[in-house]
Amino acid sequence: MCPDEKSQADDGVVYRYASEWIHKLEGEGRWRLYWQQQKLMDGLVRPGQALLEIGPGNGFTSGYLRHQGLDVTTLDIDPDKHPDIVANVATCEFPRVYDSVLAFEVFEHIPFDKFEQVIERLAGVAREYVFLSLPRNELVPFRLSLKLGARRREHSVEWRRLEGKIREMHHFWELDCGDTTIARVDRLFTSHGFQIERRQTCGKYRFFALRAPRSEPAGSDEVADSG
Repeated sequence: MCPDEKSQADDGVVYRYASEWIHKLEGEGRWRLYWQQQKLMDGLVRPGQALLEIGPGNGFTSGYLRHQGLDVTTLDIDPDKHPDIVANVATCEFPRVYDSVLAFEVFEHIPFDKFEQVIERLAGVAREYVFLSLPRNELVPFRLSLKLGARRREHSVEWRRLEGKIREMHHFWELDCGDTTIARVDRLFTSHGFQIERRQTCGKYRFFALRAPRSEPAGSDEVADSG
């Protein structure tokens, strides 16, 4: 248990969270996730656009995007993270429409039925995209990385397996644990008019760039899939 763990009861659900980690030097794996977030959004967000970041964490992503000329509003349940809006994404009403919404390492912290409701609401909040990540319930017990060729490009071989149970105490659910399958999540997105523009993998996380129902299609060269 985190020494500074806090909890909040909302609509019959107890949400647990902590902020101590944002004040510590994070590991290499976390920094890879930050890079993956930017890769997911590359070319799909533009200076001057208004973004809503749900779950800003240590503020790295919002700070970087603001430096790139984007107008970022942050929302979090925890006031100690100093968000622009203090609210629980599972139950709040979004205050306005934004060009895009991003929520990385957020939705596994709310029950799946609440996640379904949030996705439905976001269909009317995002003009262009919703960017998000979700953890898959898996381990990578073996990974081998080699740099091959004259350009020394890295190639990896790894073995992944499903865990079958959730070890992270703050997660209500994870992909492919029980009935919360990736296919079910895909159907959820499309049922509310989203189209999966990009689908990428970094560690155990699956990243999605969802084109909002009201958005115009991006160029065909913008689709990427690294896993």
